Amino acid sequence: MPYKVPSLDKRASINGIYWEQRVINDEVLSYFPKENQTNETLNKILSGRNVSIENYEEFLDPEVNKLINDPSELIDLDKAVDVLTAAIKNKSKIGIIGDYDVDGTTSAALLKKFLGHYNIESSVYIPDRLKDGYGPNIPSFKDFKESGIDTVITVDCGATSIEAMEYAHENDIDVIIIDHHKVDGKLPKCIAHINPTRENDDSKLNHLAAIGLTFLFVVGLRRSLRQVEEFKSQSEPNLKKYLDIVALGTICDVVQLKDLNRAFVKEGINVINDTDKVGIKSLCSVANINQIGVYELGYVLGPRINAAGRTGSPDLGLRLLTSENKNEVEAIAEKLNDLNKKRQTIEKRVLEESISKVEKFKNDNNLNTYPSSLFVEEDNWHLGVLGIVASRLKEKYNRPSFVISTDNGISTGSSRSLPGIDIGKIIIDGVNEGLLLKGGGHAMAGGFSLKKDNIQEFNKFCDKKINELNSELLTKRIQKYDSILDSVDINRNFFNIIDKASPYGQGNPEPKFVLPNVEIEFCKIVGNGHLKLRISSSNYSNLDAIAFNVIGTPLGDLISNHSGSLIHFVGVIRKNDWQDLKSVQFHIYDAFIA
Repeated sequence: MPYKVPSLDKRASINGIYWEQRVINDEVLSYFPKENQTNETLNKILSGRNVSIENYEEFLDPEVNKLINDPSELIDLDKAVDVLTAAIKNKSKIGIIGDYDVDGTTSAALLKKFLGHYNIESSVYIPDRLKDGYGPNIPSFKDFKESGIDTVITVDCGATSIEAMEYAHENDIDVIIIDHHKVDGKLPKCIAHINPTRENDDSKLNHLAAIGLTFLFVVGLRRSLRQVEEFKSQSEPNLKKYLDIVALGTICDVVQLKDLNRAFVKEGINVINDTDKVGIKSLCSVANINQIGVYELGYVLGPRINAAGRTGSPDLGLRLLTSENKNEVEAIAEKLNDLNKKRQTIEKRVLEESISKVEKFKNDNNLNTYPSSLFVEEDNWHLGVLGIVASRLKEKYNRPSFVISTDNGISTGSSRSLPGIDIGKIIIDGVNEGLLLKGGGHAMAGGFSLKKDNIQEFNKFCDKKINELNSELLTKRIQKYDSILDSVDINRNFFNIIDKASPYGQGNPEPKFVLPNVEIEFCKIVGNGHLKLRISSSNYSNLDAIAFNVIGTPLGDLISNHSGSLIHFVGVIRKNDWQDLKSVQFHIYDAFIA
Protein backbone atom coordinates (compact mmCIF):
# COMPACT_ATOMS: atom_id res chain seq x y z
CA MET A 1 0.00 0.00 0.00
CA PRO A 2 1.56 3.32 -1.06
CA TYR A 3 2.31 5.92 1.56
CA LYS A 4 0.20 9.05 1.66
CA VAL A 5 1.78 12.12 0.07
CA PRO A 6 2.50 14.54 2.93
CA SER A 7 0.87 17.89 3.48
CA LEU A 8 3.45 20.34 4.77
CA ASP A 9 1.11 23.32 5.06
CA LYS A 10 1.34 25.13 8.40
CA ARG A 11 3.97 22.70 9.69
CA ALA A 12 7.35 23.97 10.79
CA SER A 13 10.27 21.80 9.71
CA ILE A 14 13.01 20.51 11.99
CA ASN A 15 14.86 23.77 11.16
CA GLY A 16 11.82 25.92 12.01
CA ILE A 17 11.04 26.75 8.37
CA TYR A 18 7.57 26.79 6.80
CA TRP A 19 7.87 25.23 3.36
CA GLU A 20 5.28 26.23 0.77
CA GLN A 21 4.86 24.85 -2.72
CA ARG A 22 5.87 27.45 -5.26
CA VAL A 23 2.95 26.76 -7.61
CA ILE A 24 -0.03 24.42 -7.49
CA ASN A 25 -1.28 22.29 -10.37
CA ASP A 26 -3.95 24.73 -11.55
CA GLU A 27 -1.31 27.44 -11.86
CA VAL A 28 0.96 25.11 -13.81
CA LEU A 29 -1.81 24.38 -16.29
CA SER A 30 -2.33 28.11 -16.86
CA TYR A 31 1.29 28.32 -18.02
CA PHE A 32 1.48 24.94 -19.77
CA PRO A 33 -1.83 23.63 -21.15
CA LYS A 34 -2.12 19.84 -21.19
CA GLU A 35 -1.56 19.65 -24.93
CA ASN A 36 1.80 21.38 -24.47
CA GLN A 37 3.00 19.33 -21.52
CA THR A 38 6.59 18.09 -21.73
CA ASN A 39 7.74 16.96 -18.29
CA GLU A 40 5.48 17.55 -15.31
CA THR A 41 8.26 18.41 -12.86
CA LEU A 42 10.07 20.68 -15.33
CA ASN A 43 6.77 22.47 -16.00
CA LYS A 44 6.33 23.10 -12.27
CA ILE A 45 9.84 24.54 -12.08
CA LEU A 46 9.31 26.82 -15.08
CA SER A 47 5.85 28.03 -14.08
CA GLY A 48 7.21 28.83 -10.63
CA ARG A 49 9.55 31.25 -12.36
CA ASN A 50 6.79 32.82 -14.49
CA VAL A 51 7.96 31.05 -17.64
CA SER A 52 5.11 30.32 -20.02
CA ILE A 53 4.71 28.27 -23.17
CA GLU A 54 5.29 31.47 -25.15
CA ASN A 55 8.74 32.18 -23.74
CA TYR A 56 10.02 28.88 -22.39
CA GLU A 57 12.30 28.23 -25.39
CA GLU A 58 14.01 31.56 -24.80
CA PHE A 59 14.33 30.70 -21.11
CA LEU A 60 15.75 27.24 -21.70
CA ASP A 61 18.16 28.37 -24.41
CA PRO A 62 18.97 32.08 -23.86
CA GLU A 63 21.27 33.76 -26.37
CA VAL A 64 23.13 37.00 -25.77
CA ASN A 65 22.68 38.12 -29.38
CA LYS A 66 18.88 37.81 -29.09
CA LEU A 67 18.47 39.31 -25.61
CA ILE A 68 21.04 42.09 -25.56
CA ASN A 69 19.74 45.64 -25.35
CA ASP A 70 20.81 48.50 -27.54
CA PRO A 71 23.54 50.07 -25.36
CA SER A 72 22.18 53.52 -26.20
CA GLU A 73 19.17 52.80 -23.95
CA LEU A 74 21.42 53.51 -20.97
CA ILE A 75 21.58 57.17 -20.06
CA ASP A 76 24.97 58.77 -20.80
CA LEU A 77 26.33 55.71 -22.58
CA ASP A 78 26.55 57.41 -25.98
CA LYS A 79 28.16 60.43 -24.35
CA ALA A 80 30.72 58.17 -22.65
CA VAL A 81 31.48 56.35 -25.90
CA ASP A 82 32.02 59.67 -27.70
CA VAL A 83 34.40 60.92 -24.99
CA LEU A 84 36.42 57.71 -24.96
CA THR A 85 36.52 57.48 -28.75
CA ALA A 86 37.88 61.05 -28.91
CA ALA A 87 40.54 60.18 -26.32
CA ILE A 88 41.51 57.09 -28.28
CA LYS A 89 41.80 59.07 -31.52
CA ASN A 90 44.11 61.48 -29.67
CA LYS A 91 46.33 58.53 -28.66
CA SER A 92 45.55 59.15 -24.99
CA LYS A 93 46.33 56.53 -22.38
CA ILE A 94 43.17 55.43 -20.56
CA GLY A 95 42.87 55.03 -16.80
CA ILE A 96 40.61 52.38 -15.27
CA ILE A 97 39.53 52.15 -11.62
CA GLY A 98 37.81 48.95 -10.55
CA ASP A 99 36.36 47.76 -7.26
CA TYR A 100 38.33 45.08 -5.43
CA ASP A 101 35.57 42.44 -5.60
CA VAL A 102 34.97 39.97 -8.44
CA ASP A 103 32.44 42.22 -10.21
CA GLY A 104 34.86 45.15 -10.22
CA THR A 105 37.88 43.03 -11.10
CA THR A 106 36.18 41.32 -14.05
CA SER A 107 34.82 44.67 -15.28
CA ALA A 108 38.30 46.21 -15.22
CA ALA A 109 39.75 43.10 -16.89
CA LEU A 110 37.14 43.23 -19.66
CA LEU A 111 37.94 46.87 -20.42
CA LYS A 112 41.69 46.28 -20.39
CA LYS A 113 41.45 43.23 -22.67
CA PHE A 114 39.10 44.99 -25.10
CA LEU A 115 41.32 48.08 -25.34
CA GLY A 116 44.37 45.85 -25.63
CA HIS A 117 42.90 44.21 -28.73
CA TYR A 118 43.19 47.61 -30.46
CA ASN A 119 46.63 48.24 -28.89
CA ILE A 120 45.14 51.07 -26.83
CA GLU A 121 47.28 51.59 -23.74
CA SER A 122 45.49 51.50 -20.40
CA SER A 123 46.45 51.58 -16.74
CA VAL A 124 44.30 49.87 -14.10
CA TYR A 125 44.06 50.84 -10.44
CA ILE A 126 42.33 48.49 -7.98
CA PRO A 127 42.00 50.15 -4.54
CA ASP A 128 43.43 48.37 -1.53
CA ARG A 129 40.45 47.66 0.72
CA LEU A 130 42.61 47.88 3.84
CA LYS A 131 44.48 51.10 2.98
CA ASP A 132 42.31 52.97 0.47
CA GLY A 133 38.77 51.88 1.26
CA TYR A 134 36.07 51.51 -1.36
CA GLY A 135 36.03 53.28 -4.71
CA PRO A 136 38.08 55.98 -6.40
CA ASN A 137 40.09 58.31 -4.20
CA ILE A 138 42.05 61.52 -4.59
CA PRO A 139 45.52 59.87 -4.55
CA SER A 140 44.48 57.58 -7.44
CA PHE A 141 43.47 60.58 -9.55
CA LYS A 142 46.72 62.37 -8.60
CA ASP A 143 48.72 59.37 -9.81
CA PHE A 144 46.77 59.23 -13.08
CA LYS A 145 47.29 62.95 -13.67
CA GLU A 146 51.02 62.71 -12.99
CA SER A 147 51.18 59.84 -15.50
CA GLY A 148 49.56 61.99 -18.18
CA ILE A 149 46.17 60.28 -17.95
CA ASP A 150 43.17 62.61 -18.09
CA THR A 151 40.45 60.14 -19.17
CA VAL A 152 39.41 57.64 -16.51
CA ILE A 153 36.69 54.98 -16.37
CA THR A 154 35.44 53.70 -12.99
CA VAL A 155 33.73 50.33 -12.95
CA ASP A 156 31.57 48.96 -10.11
CA CYS A 157 32.39 52.07 -8.10
CA GLY A 158 32.22 55.85 -8.30
CA ALA A 159 28.47 56.39 -8.05
CA THR A 160 28.71 57.88 -4.56
CA SER A 161 32.31 59.23 -4.67
CA ILE A 162 31.43 62.91 -4.38
CA GLU A 163 34.73 64.22 -2.99
CA ALA A 164 37.06 62.24 -5.27
CA MET A 165 35.04 63.16 -8.37
CA GLU A 166 35.09 66.82 -7.35
CA TYR A 167 38.89 66.65 -7.27
CA ALA A 168 39.00 64.99 -10.69
CA HIS A 169 36.70 67.64 -12.14
CA GLU A 170 38.80 70.49 -10.70
CA ASN A 171 41.93 68.93 -12.24
CA ASP A 172 40.45 68.51 -15.73
CA ILE A 173 40.16 64.73 -15.60
CA ASP A 174 37.27 63.37 -17.65
CA VAL A 175 35.67 60.57 -15.63
CA ILE A 176 33.19 58.01 -16.95
CA ILE A 177 31.33 56.14 -14.20
CA ILE A 178 29.96 52.65 -14.92
CA ASP A 179 28.20 51.49 -11.78
CA HIS A 180 25.04 49.71 -10.62
CA HIS A 181 24.95 50.74 -6.96
CA LYS A 182 21.94 52.74 -5.89
CA VAL A 183 22.11 56.52 -6.20
CA ASP A 184 19.73 58.98 -4.62
CA GLY A 185 20.03 62.75 -4.46
CA LYS A 186 23.36 64.40 -5.26
CA LEU A 187 25.39 62.78 -8.03
CA PRO A 188 29.17 63.06 -8.35
CA LYS A 189 30.62 65.39 -10.99
CA CYS A 190 31.72 63.47 -14.06
CA ILE A 191 31.61 63.59 -17.83
CA ALA A 192 29.20 60.61 -18.01
CA HIS A 193 27.45 58.45 -15.42
CA ILE A 194 26.17 55.10 -16.70
CA ASN A 195 23.96 53.69 -13.96
CA PRO A 196 20.49 52.18 -14.44
CA THR A 197 19.47 53.18 -10.89
CA ARG A 198 19.57 56.87 -11.84
CA GLU A 199 16.16 58.48 -11.53
CA ASN A 200 15.95 59.49 -15.20
CA ASP A 201 17.28 56.22 -16.64
CA ASP A 202 14.55 54.32 -18.51
CA SER A 203 16.63 51.32 -19.65
CA LYS A 204 15.11 48.89 -17.08
CA LEU A 205 18.54 47.28 -16.73
CA ASN A 206 18.72 47.49 -12.94
CA HIS A 207 19.27 43.74 -12.76
CA LEU A 208 22.68 43.93 -14.44
CA ALA A 209 25.90 43.79 -12.43
CA ALA A 210 28.70 46.21 -13.27
CA ILE A 211 30.25 43.58 -15.54
CA GLY A 212 27.01 43.41 -17.56
CA LEU A 213 26.93 47.21 -17.91
CA THR A 214 30.61 47.21 -18.87
CA PHE A 215 29.89 44.62 -21.56
CA LEU A 216 27.15 46.85 -22.99
CA PHE A 217 29.55 49.78 -22.90
CA VAL A 218 32.12 47.71 -24.83
CA VAL A 219 29.44 46.83 -27.41
CA GLY A 220 28.75 50.55 -27.88
CA LEU A 221 32.45 51.39 -28.01
CA ARG A 222 33.17 48.70 -30.60
CA ARG A 223 30.38 50.15 -32.72
CA SER A 224 31.95 53.60 -32.47
CA LEU A 225 35.50 52.41 -33.21
CA ARG A 226 34.29 50.98 -36.52
CA GLN A 227 34.08 54.59 -37.70
CA VAL A 228 37.67 55.43 -36.70
CA GLU A 229 39.86 55.36 -39.80
CA GLU A 230 42.87 53.61 -38.29
CA PHE A 231 40.74 50.72 -37.02
CA LYS A 232 38.74 50.09 -40.19
CA SER A 233 41.32 47.65 -41.55
CA GLN A 234 41.80 45.90 -38.20
CA SER A 235 39.81 42.85 -37.22
CA GLU A 236 37.48 43.64 -34.37
CA PRO A 237 37.22 41.42 -31.30
CA ASN A 238 34.58 38.71 -31.02
CA LEU A 239 32.93 39.82 -27.80
CA LYS A 240 31.63 36.33 -27.06
CA LYS A 241 35.15 35.29 -26.11
CA TYR A 242 34.85 37.64 -23.12
CA LEU A 243 31.69 35.98 -21.79
CA ASP A 244 33.74 33.78 -19.45
CA ILE A 245 34.67 36.73 -17.23
CA VAL A 246 31.20 38.26 -17.75
CA ALA A 247 29.64 35.08 -16.34
CA LEU A 248 32.12 35.03 -13.46
CA GLY A 249 31.37 38.62 -12.44
CA THR A 250 27.61 38.18 -12.87
CA ILE A 251 27.41 35.07 -10.68
CA CYS A 252 29.68 36.43 -7.96
CA ASP A 253 27.72 39.66 -7.60
CA VAL A 254 24.53 37.63 -6.94
CA VAL A 255 22.33 39.64 -9.31
CA GLN A 256 19.02 38.42 -10.73
CA LEU A 257 19.62 35.55 -13.16
CA LYS A 258 16.98 36.57 -15.66
CA ASP A 259 16.88 37.82 -19.23
CA LEU A 260 20.32 39.02 -20.39
CA ASN A 261 22.08 37.96 -17.17
CA ARG A 262 20.85 34.42 -17.75
CA ALA A 263 22.27 34.44 -21.27
CA PHE A 264 25.57 35.87 -20.04
CA VAL A 265 25.95 33.02 -17.59
CA LYS A 266 24.71 30.18 -19.79
CA GLU A 267 26.91 31.13 -22.75
CA GLY A 268 29.77 32.19 -20.49
CA ILE A 269 29.93 28.79 -18.82
CA ASN A 270 30.26 27.20 -22.27
CA VAL A 271 33.13 29.57 -23.08
CA ILE A 272 34.87 28.80 -19.78
CA ASN A 273 34.68 25.04 -20.29
CA ASP A 274 36.08 25.40 -23.81
CA THR A 275 38.64 28.06 -22.97
CA ASP A 276 42.39 27.82 -23.25
CA LYS A 277 42.90 31.02 -21.26
CA VAL A 278 45.75 30.36 -18.90
CA GLY A 279 44.39 32.40 -15.97
CA ILE A 280 41.12 30.59 -15.42
CA LYS A 281 42.68 27.22 -16.23
CA SER A 282 45.41 27.78 -13.62
CA LEU A 283 42.87 28.73 -10.98
CA CYS A 284 40.80 25.64 -11.81
CA SER A 285 43.92 23.53 -11.44
CA VAL A 286 44.79 24.72 -7.90
CA ALA A 287 41.11 24.38 -6.93
CA ASN A 288 40.99 20.80 -8.28
CA ILE A 289 38.00 21.30 -10.57
CA ASN A 290 37.50 20.21 -14.16
CA GLN A 291 33.94 20.97 -15.24
CA ILE A 292 32.77 24.47 -14.34
CA GLY A 293 29.18 25.49 -13.57
CA VAL A 294 27.43 28.13 -11.48
CA TYR A 295 28.50 26.52 -8.21
CA GLU A 296 32.17 26.46 -9.21
CA LEU A 297 32.02 30.09 -10.34
CA GLY A 298 30.30 31.34 -7.21
CA TYR A 299 31.82 29.13 -4.53
CA VAL A 300 35.21 27.96 -5.86
CA LEU A 301 36.73 30.41 -8.34
CA GLY A 302 35.01 33.59 -7.12
CA PRO A 303 36.16 33.35 -3.48
CA ARG A 304 39.76 32.86 -4.59
CA ILE A 305 39.69 36.00 -6.74
CA ASN A 306 37.88 37.85 -3.95
CA ALA A 307 40.59 36.75 -1.52
CA ALA A 308 43.03 39.10 -3.27
CA GLY A 309 40.95 42.18 -2.48
CA ARG A 310 40.05 40.95 1.00
CA THR A 311 43.63 40.35 2.14
CA GLY A 312 45.51 43.34 0.75
CA SER A 313 46.66 42.10 -2.68
CA PRO A 314 43.99 43.76 -4.85
CA ASP A 315 45.68 43.49 -8.26
CA LEU A 316 46.23 39.73 -8.26
CA GLY A 317 42.77 38.89 -9.60
CA LEU A 318 43.12 41.40 -12.41
CA ARG A 319 46.55 40.05 -13.37
CA LEU A 320 45.24 36.50 -13.35
CA LEU A 321 42.44 37.42 -15.79
CA THR A 322 44.54 39.58 -18.13
CA SER A 323 48.02 38.02 -18.27
CA GLU A 324 49.00 35.63 -21.04
CA ASN A 325 52.17 34.51 -19.23
CA LYS A 326 51.65 30.92 -18.10
CA ASN A 327 54.33 30.97 -15.41
CA GLU A 328 53.01 34.25 -13.99
CA VAL A 329 49.39 33.15 -13.76
CA GLU A 330 50.27 29.78 -12.27
CA ALA A 331 52.16 31.58 -9.51
CA ILE A 332 49.23 33.99 -9.03
CA ALA A 333 46.74 31.10 -8.86
CA GLU A 334 48.79 29.45 -6.11
CA LYS A 335 48.99 32.75 -4.24
CA LEU A 336 45.22 33.27 -4.52
CA ASN A 337 44.62 29.76 -3.22
CA ASP A 338 46.84 30.48 -0.21
CA LEU A 339 45.15 33.84 0.41
CA ASN A 340 41.75 32.14 0.31
CA LYS A 341 42.85 29.73 3.05
CA LYS A 342 44.06 32.70 5.10
CA ARG A 343 40.72 34.45 4.52
CA GLN A 344 38.80 31.37 5.67
CA THR A 345 40.75 31.28 8.96
CA ILE A 346 40.10 34.96 9.63
CA GLU A 347 36.45 34.62 8.68
CA LYS A 348 35.94 31.68 11.06
CA ARG A 349 37.29 33.66 14.01
CA VAL A 350 35.26 36.82 13.27
CA LEU A 351 32.10 34.76 12.71
CA GLU A 352 32.50 32.96 16.04
CA GLU A 353 33.01 36.28 17.84
CA SER A 354 30.02 37.79 16.04
CA ILE A 355 27.69 34.93 16.97
CA SER A 356 28.82 35.23 20.57
CA LYS A 357 27.98 38.97 20.52
CA VAL A 358 24.51 38.33 19.03
CA GLU A 359 23.68 35.71 21.66
CA LYS A 360 25.04 37.87 24.50
CA PHE A 361 22.92 40.84 23.39
CA LYS A 362 19.79 38.68 23.32
CA ASN A 363 20.49 37.18 26.77
CA ASP A 364 21.60 40.43 28.41
CA ASN A 365 18.40 42.17 27.27
CA ASN A 366 16.11 39.23 28.15
CA LEU A 367 14.73 39.11 24.61
CA ASN A 368 12.41 36.33 23.47
CA THR A 369 13.62 36.72 19.90
CA TYR A 370 16.38 38.48 18.04
CA PRO A 371 16.11 42.20 17.16
CA SER A 372 14.94 43.33 13.72
CA SER A 373 18.51 43.97 12.62
CA LEU A 374 21.71 42.45 13.95
CA PHE A 375 24.59 44.82 14.71
CA VAL A 376 27.98 43.49 15.84
CA GLU A 377 31.07 45.67 16.21
CA GLU A 378 34.66 45.24 17.31
CA ASP A 379 37.91 47.15 17.05
CA ASN A 380 40.15 46.13 14.15
CA TRP A 381 38.20 43.23 12.75
CA HIS A 382 39.62 42.43 9.32
CA LEU A 383 37.78 44.56 6.78
CA GLY A 384 38.04 41.86 4.14
CA VAL A 385 35.67 39.43 5.86
CA LEU A 386 32.93 41.79 7.13
CA GLY A 387 30.61 41.12 4.19
CA ILE A 388 31.03 37.35 4.34
CA VAL A 389 30.37 37.29 8.07
CA ALA A 390 27.29 39.51 7.61
CA SER A 391 26.02 37.00 5.06
CA ARG A 392 26.58 34.10 7.47
CA LEU A 393 24.72 35.91 10.26
CA LYS A 394 21.84 36.72 7.92
CA GLU A 395 21.55 33.05 6.94
CA LYS A 396 21.75 31.82 10.53
CA TYR A 397 19.33 34.27 12.15
CA ASN A 398 17.09 35.37 9.24
CA ARG A 399 17.81 39.03 10.01
CA PRO A 400 19.45 41.86 8.06
CA SER A 401 22.97 41.85 9.49
CA PHE A 402 25.56 44.59 9.95
CA VAL A 403 29.17 43.71 10.79
CA ILE A 404 31.34 46.67 11.78
CA SER A 405 35.05 47.19 12.42
CA THR A 406 36.33 50.31 14.21
CA ASP A 407 39.69 52.02 14.00
CA ASN A 408 40.41 55.30 15.84
CA GLY A 409 36.74 56.12 16.31
CA ILE A 410 35.75 55.60 12.65
CA SER A 411 33.73 52.47 11.91
CA THR A 412 33.48 50.64 8.62
CA GLY A 413 30.69 48.15 8.00
CA SER A 414 29.17 45.69 5.56
CA SER A 415 25.56 44.56 5.54
CA ARG A 416 23.52 41.76 4.02
CA SER A 417 19.73 41.65 3.79
CA LEU A 418 16.69 39.48 3.18
CA PRO A 419 14.41 39.54 0.13
CA GLY A 420 11.92 42.37 0.56
CA ILE A 421 14.24 44.55 2.67
CA ASP A 422 16.21 46.94 0.45
CA ILE A 423 19.37 47.48 2.46
CA GLY A 424 20.95 49.75 -0.15
CA LYS A 425 18.08 52.22 0.18
CA ILE A 426 18.24 52.10 3.98
CA ILE A 427 21.96 52.91 3.87
CA ILE A 428 21.45 55.80 1.45
CA ASP A 429 18.67 57.11 3.72
CA GLY A 430 21.16 56.89 6.57
CA VAL A 431 23.65 59.00 4.61
CA ASN A 432 20.95 61.56 3.81
CA GLU A 433 19.95 61.69 7.49
CA GLY A 434 23.55 62.43 8.46
CA LEU A 435 23.93 59.20 10.44
CA LEU A 436 26.57 57.82 8.08
CA LEU A 437 29.69 59.44 6.67
CA LYS A 438 29.19 57.60 3.38
CA GLY A 439 27.60 54.44 2.11
CA GLY A 440 25.78 52.69 -0.68
CA GLY A 441 24.83 49.33 -2.12
CA HIS A 442 21.92 47.49 -3.66
CA ALA A 443 18.88 45.63 -2.36
CA MET A 444 20.69 42.68 -0.78
CA ALA A 445 24.07 44.14 0.23
CA GLY A 446 25.73 47.39 1.18
CA GLY A 447 28.74 49.06 2.73
CA PHE A 448 29.08 52.17 4.88
CA SER A 449 31.23 54.15 7.29
CA LEU A 450 30.25 56.19 10.32
CA LYS A 451 31.54 57.56 13.59
CA LYS A 452 31.57 54.91 16.30
CA ASP A 453 29.39 57.15 18.48
CA ASN A 454 26.61 56.91 15.85
CA ILE A 455 26.40 53.10 15.68
CA GLN A 456 23.61 52.78 18.24
CA GLU A 457 21.55 55.53 16.60
CA PHE A 458 22.01 53.95 13.16
CA ASN A 459 20.97 50.60 14.63
CA LYS A 460 17.70 52.14 15.91
CA PHE A 461 17.22 53.84 12.52
CA CYS A 462 17.55 50.49 10.70
CA ASP A 463 15.18 48.74 13.12
CA LYS A 464 12.58 51.43 12.54
CA LYS A 465 12.89 51.16 8.74
CA ILE A 466 12.67 47.37 8.83
CA ASN A 467 9.72 47.31 11.24
CA GLU A 468 7.76 49.52 8.85
CA LEU A 469 7.85 46.64 6.37
CA ASN A 470 6.00 43.30 6.47
CA SER A 471 6.78 41.83 9.89
CA GLU A 472 6.36 38.28 8.57
CA LEU A 473 9.68 38.71 6.73
CA LEU A 474 11.37 38.32 10.12
CA THR A 475 8.93 36.39 12.31
CA LYS A 476 8.07 33.53 9.97
CA ARG A 477 10.75 31.86 7.94
CA ILE A 478 9.02 30.86 4.72
CA GLN A 479 10.77 29.06 1.89
CA LYS A 480 9.52 27.52 -1.32
CA TYR A 481 9.80 24.04 -2.77
CA ASP A 482 8.97 23.14 -6.35
CA SER A 483 7.51 19.66 -6.19
CA ILE A 484 6.92 16.57 -4.05
CA LEU A 485 8.62 13.66 -5.81
CA ASP A 486 6.26 10.90 -4.80
CA SER A 487 6.22 8.93 -8.05
CA VAL A 488 9.52 9.73 -9.77
CA ASP A 489 12.57 7.56 -10.33
CA ILE A 490 15.38 9.90 -9.27
CA ASN A 491 18.25 9.16 -11.63
CA ARG A 492 20.60 10.88 -14.07
CA ASN A 493 17.94 11.07 -16.79
CA PHE A 494 15.57 12.89 -14.42
CA PHE A 495 18.39 15.26 -13.43
CA ASN A 496 19.14 16.03 -17.08
CA ILE A 497 15.50 16.97 -17.64
CA ILE A 498 15.18 19.35 -14.70
CA ASP A 499 18.66 20.78 -15.32
CA LYS A 500 17.30 22.39 -18.49
CA ALA A 501 16.06 25.16 -16.18
CA SER A 502 19.63 26.01 -15.13
CA PRO A 503 21.76 28.09 -14.63
CA TYR A 504 20.39 28.82 -11.17
CA GLY A 505 21.00 31.83 -9.01
CA GLN A 506 19.32 34.94 -7.65
CA GLY A 507 15.85 35.21 -9.22
CA ASN A 508 16.06 31.66 -10.59
CA PRO A 509 16.64 29.54 -7.49
CA GLU A 510 17.85 25.99 -7.73
CA PRO A 511 14.74 23.76 -7.62
CA LYS A 512 14.03 22.28 -4.22
CA PHE A 513 12.12 19.05 -3.80
CA VAL A 514 10.40 17.12 -1.06
CA LEU A 515 11.24 13.40 -0.94
CA PRO A 516 8.37 11.91 1.08
CA ASN A 517 8.35 8.85 3.31
CA VAL A 518 12.07 8.16 3.08
CA GLU A 519 13.85 5.33 4.86
CA ILE A 520 17.50 5.77 5.82
CA GLU A 521 19.39 2.64 4.80
CA PHE A 522 22.83 3.81 5.85
CA CYS A 523 24.35 6.85 7.55
CA LYS A 524 27.87 7.86 8.56
CA ILE A 525 29.83 10.97 9.50
CA VAL A 526 32.19 12.24 6.80
CA GLY A 527 34.50 15.24 6.62
CA ASN A 528 34.09 18.02 9.15
CA GLY A 529 30.55 17.64 10.46
CA HIS A 530 28.75 16.18 7.41
CA LEU A 531 26.46 13.15 7.16
CA LYS A 532 26.51 10.81 4.18
CA LEU A 533 23.39 8.69 3.64
CA ARG A 534 21.79 6.12 1.43
CA ILE A 535 18.02 6.53 1.31
CA SER A 536 15.14 4.59 -0.22
CA SER A 537 11.43 4.90 -0.87
CA SER A 538 8.81 3.06 -2.88
CA ASN A 539 10.17 4.63 -6.10
CA TYR A 540 13.92 4.28 -5.67
CA SER A 541 16.49 2.47 -3.56
CA ASN A 542 19.93 3.33 -2.25
CA LEU A 543 19.87 6.93 -3.47
CA ASP A 544 23.06 8.70 -2.46
CA ALA A 545 22.45 11.70 -0.18
CA ILE A 546 24.47 14.12 1.90
CA ALA A 547 23.74 16.73 4.58
CA PHE A 548 26.51 19.28 5.05
CA ASN A 549 27.48 20.85 8.40
CA VAL A 550 24.65 19.20 10.36
CA ILE A 551 26.46 17.47 13.23
CA GLY A 552 25.15 19.03 16.46
CA THR A 553 22.11 20.59 14.75
CA PRO A 554 18.44 19.52 14.99
CA LEU A 555 18.62 18.19 11.43
CA GLY A 556 21.76 16.20 12.17
CA ASP A 557 20.23 14.80 15.36
CA LEU A 558 17.07 13.72 13.50
CA ILE A 559 19.08 11.91 10.83
CA SER A 560 21.47 10.27 13.29
CA ASN A 561 18.67 9.07 15.61
CA HIS A 562 16.04 8.15 13.03
CA SER A 563 15.53 4.63 14.52
CA GLY A 564 14.04 3.37 11.27
CA SER A 565 11.21 5.91 11.17
CA LEU A 566 10.13 7.57 7.95
CA ILE A 567 11.27 11.13 7.15
CA HIS A 568 10.22 13.72 4.57
CA PHE A 569 13.44 15.30 3.27
CA VAL A 570 13.74 18.71 1.56
CA GLY A 571 16.68 19.44 -0.69
CA VAL A 572 18.14 19.62 -4.18
CA ILE A 573 19.28 17.08 -6.75
CA ARG A 574 22.79 17.47 -8.13
CA LYS A 575 24.93 15.41 -10.45
CA ASN A 576 27.53 13.20 -8.81
CA ASP A 577 30.28 12.18 -11.22
CA TRP A 578 33.25 10.07 -10.29
CA GLN A 579 35.57 8.88 -13.04
CA ASP A 580 33.26 7.14 -15.56
CA LEU A 581 30.31 6.83 -13.16
CA LYS A 582 27.63 9.49 -13.73
CA SER A 583 24.95 9.48 -11.06
CA VAL A 584 23.01 11.90 -8.85
CA GLN A 585 23.10 12.90 -5.22
CA PHE A 586 20.39 14.43 -3.04
CA HIS A 587 21.63 17.35 -0.92
CA ILE A 588 19.51 17.53 2.23
CA TYR A 589 18.59 21.01 3.49
CA ASP A 590 15.74 20.24 5.87
CA ALA A 591 13.34 17.56 7.07
CA PHE A 592 9.96 16.73 8.61
CA ILE A 593 9.13 13.74 10.76
CA ALA A 594 6.64 11.69 8.74
